[in-house]
Amino acid sequence: MIFRLVLILFMLLQIYPCYANMSAFFTPSRKCEDSIVRRINKAEKSIDAAVYAINNKDIVDALKKAHDRGVKIRILTDRLQAGNRSSRVRELYDYGIKIRVNSKHKIEHNKFAVFDFNNAMTGSYNWTEPASDKNSENCLFFNRNKKTVREYHDRFNYLWQMNSKKKSDAWFNRAKRK
Repeated sequence: MIFRLVLILFMLLQIYPCYANMSAFFTPSRKCEDSIVRRINKAEKSIDAAVYAINNKDIVDALKKAHDRGVKIRILTDRLQAGNRSSRVRELYDYGIKIRVNSKHKIEHNKFAVFDFNNAMTGSYNWTEPASDKNSENCLFFNRNKKTVREYHDRFNYLWQMNSKKKSDAWFNRAKRK
């Protein structure tokens, strides 16, 4: 019986190999946060992230270290959340990380990232302390699933282009005066 189940699982993974390269986590727990930090720490070339809110200290610290290593980082975030008192977006912007705030849609509610064009993550998980400690959220990681990773990367590029650097810099300049 066990042999049959193992054989069936093996056959399914041959037919649907993308499932062999996925992992899902749920909060409250540190699994989403730890998985994101691990991927940031392993990134060698690039990190592209569209994230609604950012205030998680460990994620912010990992992004700064990746930036210091020369990893190309681009973050798109929601303008209202970026102006929130607990947001760490200004800190990342002042650190020299490329950040654009949404100026096209009512809300930039995405929560996904692409690491080195090789791995992607998505889910309801915001990059915040409450997302790990208090909220019921999820994150899903795609490893070496080229089609899915490419789709997320293409979407990020589309969003990045439609939200201009000029408007984002103007937003940060206005926010600085407040």
